[in-house]
Amino acid sequence: MINKFNILDNKSKGIVLAVFGVLLLTPDTLFMRLSELEKWQLGGWRGVLMGATLFFIWIFSRKSGRKSEFLTTFSIPGLLIVGAMAVNSVSFTLGISETSVIVVLTALATMPLLTALLSVFFLNEQQNLISWLILIFAVCGISLAVSGSDTAENAPDGSVILGASYGLISALGISFTFTMVRKYPNLSVMPATSIGCIISGVFCFYLSNEPNLNFSAPFSVIAMGIIILPFSFALLLIAPKYTRASTVSLIMLLELVLGSFWVWLVIDEQPSLQMIIGALIVAISIIAYIKISDIQK
Repeated sequence: MINKFNILDNKSKGIVLAVFGVLLLTPDTLFMRLSELEKWQLGGWRGVLMGATLFFIWIFSRKSGRKSEFLTTFSIPGLLIVGAMAVNSVSFTLGISETSVIVVLTALATMPLLTALLSVFFLNEQQNLISWLILIFAVCGISLAVSGSDTAENAPDGSVILGASYGLISALGISFTFTMVRKYPNLSVMPATSIGCIISGVFCFYLSNEPNLNFSAPFSVIAMGIIILPFSFALLLIAPKYTRASTVSLIMLLELVLGSFWVWLVIDEQPSLQMIIGALIVAISIIAYIKISDIQK
């Protein structure tokens, strides 16, 4: 398998890494539901286990230069990434605990558009009128998905608007991280991400109302924190080194489709037709934006 991977060209390597990373990530929301943990316990276990595992993956993947890479985490850009990934980890957990999976994943899918918006402020990149119109179109898709949540079945009965807002905050955290990596290519993003996740986990445990650490569904918790999250993020962080970030962003739309599908298939959390249409509008918006960006290049 490794030998076959080595003979691929760089673009194909990037696509393979991104596809495997996203496919591994898609059952994450399902295992979050299956864990049956309250939101702060869920966020605690996800953050601590993912952060620790990702840190060990980084250590074992680097034979040299670990000290210099690790020290970049404590630069101002590195600390900003730590904070952004901590916020992303907490907000995504809160969003999934608040409302339907498809609402949160629809909001999260706006990540490429938010990255483009941030690039205007941090990288001085210009966006044309069509790009701004596509962003507005995507926001309309999110609004449609949120407004159709009343007829969803077997979803949490929390605030849909709050859940979608958490999804957008999570997308903004990842987008900010990608922007910082582009602006400061010498930064080592993996240790910064792992530290941010651990901080988010400790923060969530601190806010938990339960006096003891709840580990009621160990298989689900271990699957999320030690397998799904760290290995999928490791692959997705490596993929842009071989292929365009826009290609990786396009492949990540699989999470919107398959993540919602696994939850519907196993625990019968059914989105409404209006929510599905809203999600499709967001997906079409992102595909259109990426295609236009590629043509302009």
